Amino acid sequence: SGGVRGSGEAGGLRFEGVAFRYPDAPANVAPVLARIDLRVRPGETMALVGGTGSGKTTLTALVPRLHELTAGRITLDGEDIAAMPRERLRELVSVAFEEPTLFSASVGENVLMGAEGASAEELGRALDVAQAGFVKSLPHGAGTQVGEQGLSLSGGQRQRLALARAVVGQPRFLVLDDPLSALDVHTEALVEAALRRVLEETTALVVAHRPSTVMLADRVALLSGGRIAAVGTHQELLRTNEEYAWLMSGAGAVAKAGPDSEEGAR
Repeated sequence: SGGVRGSGEAGGLRFEGVAFRYPDAPANVAPVLARIDLRVRPGETMALVGGTGSGKTTLTALVPRLHELTAGRITLDGEDIAAMPRERLRELVSVAFEEPTLFSASVGENVLMGAEGASAEELGRALDVAQAGFVKSLPHGAGTQVGEQGLSLSGGQRQRLALARAVVGQPRFLVLDDPLSALDVHTEALVEAALRRVLEETTALVVAHRPSTVMLADRVALLSGGRIAAVGTHQELLRTNEEYAWLMSGAGAVAKAGPDSEEGAR
């Protein structure tokens, strides 16, 4: 893939013996993540699939250090994230979560947050990838104030702006937590087509609940009971893993119709 660096053995995004428990969790409660060993190769897109409460959101939040590990380590191109200044970490890793946060600022300022020096052209490109054409029809376009003090947007609109924010700086690493859950099927298909081109230029971990999102990935990791239970292509896991086949079937998808309550609560 084009601009991807760090292609040696240490390259990419690695989880090595990663464990996590919430600091306030009782000692007798099992950790949210028990022992995660996973490698996303340089330039690869890895989908992360698991049932509600399996720890997917927690695992993705560890990469930008929204939570600190209990044990183990995470490396980006061989560099331990715990040893990095947060500013550098946030430059390397871009994230978009299922429940996006918009700040009291203009649309443009929200999207360009963390991508200082990005041009109007790059802003436009990011909005295009996220299929956020609705911005043009806002009262002041990209200058429209949104967030708590400004115009309130729909869930799908907020999600598209958060996705635009994640892709604007052509980040080296991209972490997406079910970033398309609030979109209608038509918009989702358009975003996926545009996102596919972005993913070719980066190393990405994408939490997925639907086969359509999984199809963006080169490989899939199944998270079950706080551990990585299987890694393979979508087709391999469909054939060899009952839990994965169930999650990807209608039954698994219906179980994930509402917000990811157990994980979202944290």
